[in-house]
Amino acid sequence: ERERGGTKMDPLAWVVRGVDRVVPLPHVDLTLPRVSRRLFPSWLVVSALMLSYVLVLSGIVYDIIVEPPSMGQEYDSVTGRPRPVAILKYCINGQYILEGLSAGLFFFIGGGGFLLVNYALTSLGRRSSPVVTALAAVGGLAAILIGVLLSWSFLVQKVPGY
Repeated sequence: ERERGGTKMDPLAWVVRGVDRVVPLPHVDLTLPRVSRRLFPSWLVVSALMLSYVLVLSGIVYDIIVEPPSMGQEYDSVTGRPRPVAILKYCINGQYILEGLSAGLFFFIGGGGFLLVNYALTSLGRRSSPVVTALAAVGGLAAILIGVLLSWSFLVQKVPGY
């Protein structure tokens, strides 16, 4: 953010203003009806949005259309017996159900980390406990790191030698 004329300017505002000069953007006022504000508490709306986020990232649409098995099996090279596997190797365009749900959960952990870091950054200016702010920042950064590392480990298992 830069200061210009005593007010702070968001860097993205310059991009939006440039696009608005070329293609005029319509002015739209969206407000929620008062009934919906009283019907659903905010925690329920956020929980429903996060659940739908996890399900979409998990590939629930793919799972419904293709109907893959929940897990697969591969044969052990030493004993010749089948053993269960949760990751469909060498197939980027396919997945088992448990693989998709696990990957969606990892993305959710990383996204939740970004929400915690955002909470920590926005609570710096307000009167909030420094301990809570520090815990939110550290927990958010840890969640981002965990989400990235788990997603990376899934990719390494899915495409060996990557």
